[in-house]
Amino acid sequence: MFDDRLPQRPALFDDGRYDVGFDAETVWIELDAAAKPPLQINHIDTERSLEELEPPFVSFVHDVGPHAPYGFENGAFESTKEFFQTYEKRRPQLIELYRQDCHNSAQRFVELYEQLAERGILDETLVVFTSDHGQSLGEWGNGGRFGHGHPMSPENVEVPIVFAGAGLPRGVTYEQLLSGVDIAPTVISAQRGEAPTGVDGVDLWRTVPGPDRKVRSDVWQHLDVDVLGREIELSVYAATSAWNQSGGYVFHRKSTLQRLCALAYDNLLRGYAPAWVGNLTPTKAMNMLTIALTSDLSYGTPDFTEDEARGVVPARLAKATHEGADTDLSDEQKTQLRDLGYLQ
Repeated sequence: MFDDRLPQRPALFDDGRYDVGFDAETVWIELDAAAKPPLQINHIDTERSLEELEPPFVSFVHDVGPHAPYGFENGAFESTKEFFQTYEKRRPQLIELYRQDCHNSAQRFVELYEQLAERGILDETLVVFTSDHGQSLGEWGNGGRFGHGHPMSPENVEVPIVFAGAGLPRGVTYEQLLSGVDIAPTVISAQRGEAPTGVDGVDLWRTVPGPDRKVRSDVWQHLDVDVLGREIELSVYAATSAWNQSGGYVFHRKSTLQRLCALAYDNLLRGYAPAWVGNLTPTKAMNMLTIALTSDLSYGTPDFTEDEARGVVPARLAKATHEGADTDLSDEQKTQLRDLGYLQ
């Protein structure tokens, strides 16, 4: 959740061997640096961009990426719902706006890459580009859903991972399925020559995952509801899944009633509701109902069994206890999160 904080500032940010920067300039643009959630989570008060850093450095750039309102900066509309209500509901136009947002985000990455090349340090710098989620854009297989919280589907879990720079072959594409957990061991290995034991994921610097690899992805969606003046957090949708290049299996972890209520509320009343209603067809409505009523789903033509998939995912999702702290979100933070579609 965006009001969580790590127990303490990560040691990397205080390692005197590296110049460290954290840049969230394109997201939460109306907030001071210390109030921006990604910085707040890591106990960081000041933003520093790439051009301010001197080698050796570690630079984190949290780009806004493609988020509703598609094609606009944060703050252009009061909320995601207002964007869909007043500007655009037609699916082809929304897809084009989302595609433009993807292009804009990729272009900002290219500009950072070119900056490293101009400084003459690209060959000694490892650069990683990725995303935390995909997006449903009204596909009939997702019941016409817009957004990224649910339902879990290929459109939401498939994201790009690009490695560029130091030590990598030029123009090579690996067809094997990667996972977000591969980033940490790969970066550590590139820096230190070897990733420590016990780190999840594959060190792509030294190993290429086999074609039989199955990648796990989970989602746990919360909803803040105001009841008699009290804000109550409800867990309304949860799913685990296992995938390879042939397809995958999704296992819902909430009851049928919970899924039905959550999907109905989300699609009819929350931020993306105008887009869903505006593009609804009988086929999409039936598919959404099927998703709500079905505990286990399959996508594509998986060449592994459901039992094998169950061996990859946890039997259940439970809220873990941790030493982190919860912080109260300010009105400004809530406004910015609404602009991104995370709060309504």
